[in-house]
Amino acid sequence: MKTSFLGKAMIFTKYILKEIFRNQLIILIILFLVCFCQKLIKMLGLIIDGNISICLVFLCLGLNIPEAGKLLIPFSVFLSVLVTFYRLHIYNEIIAMYSCAVDKYILIRSIFLFSGIVVTFAMINIGWLSPYCSSYQSKLLHEIKENINLTILSEKKFQSLSDKYLTLFADSIQEKKLKHVFLVKMNQNKDNGMFTIVTSEQGNVDQNPDGSRLIILEKGTYYEIYNKCELYKNVFITDFSKYEMSINNTFKTLLKKNQTIIDHMSIHQLWCSMAPEARVELHWRLTLLISIFIMPIITTLLTITISYNYLSNFLLTIFLYTIFFVLHTLLRSHIILEKTNPIVWMWVINSIYLLIALLLNAWDTSCMKKLALIVLHRK
Repeated sequence: MKTSFLGKAMIFTKYILKEIFRNQLIILIILFLVCFCQKLIKMLGLIIDGNISICLVFLCLGLNIPEAGKLLIPFSVFLSVLVTFYRLHIYNEIIAMYSCAVDKYILIRSIFLFSGIVVTFAMINIGWLSPYCSSYQSKLLHEIKENINLTILSEKKFQSLSDKYLTLFADSIQEKKLKHVFLVKMNQNKDNGMFTIVTSEQGNVDQNPDGSRLIILEKGTYYEIYNKCELYKNVFITDFSKYEMSINNTFKTLLKKNQTIIDHMSIHQLWCSMAPEARVELHWRLTLLISIFIMPIITTLLTITISYNYLSNFLLTIFLYTIFFVLHTLLRSHIILEKTNPIVWMWVINSIYLLIALLLNAWDTSCMKKLALIVLHRK
């Protein structure tokens, strides 16, 4: 009899795992495709003016997959469990399982087994793979933007540079040397109609160690013109021997955004670091792993309950998941790091959701006992 029960439990466990893994694979592929297309559009927007190899672009996009997986894997686990038990519910398969004397703990054990397998891969990704790929991707993006800046200049053509208020014309461009340069810069303040014109017989393009680029003009004339402001009606003209202007202010900003060193640290480096931001990142990553266990269990306990309010349980599951990750995302963003300790609040939230799972388990057990008594009474 015991062997028969164990065989039955194994059959149902394999069946549930097969359904969940299939749904997760479909969901994960869809989510990754959405992220991939979104990143591809951004990359095409960056390289449209540059001579960048398509292989380099797709390599950069491929390196973004582990970083996207940090959030997509827990989300896909949650959705796959939700979708699987929704299908089991609408086809009355959960009722059929209970009628075959299948205990709900077999379902919970299946979810734990599924979460344990996923957590193994998620731990490798969150702890080591994603930080390494993120660091390497940052270097590639730096090279791509650097190449764009090197090839953006064209001779005998009026062209806007990285700052849309800056326009350059050069009669001749040979490597980094410019000849017969005409440069116009509009004031970004629309209420002030001031703009500047710089002309020069020659100049060159220089690059700083941080990747920013400069145009250095020699022996030219500087014009400062006010055409809309009543206070200034004159044109100021100055001759100069040397004039410098940055042509990619936005590049520095983009580069700084990609130099998020915390995201490039492995789980071991975060553990050894005493920086507050590193400690918050460490507990954030641990929370992602814990969520792979907590949220599917809450989803399972809500959806396997035999009731006429399945839609309410479905919406409540979505609501709990949304609140969980919104709160943790706010805590991880370091917005309130100086005012309070986000690590404490992270584990308070984790404890609350664990308590919710335990209460649902106790409530669900009492409901199952009542259901069993009703079935026995009818027989």
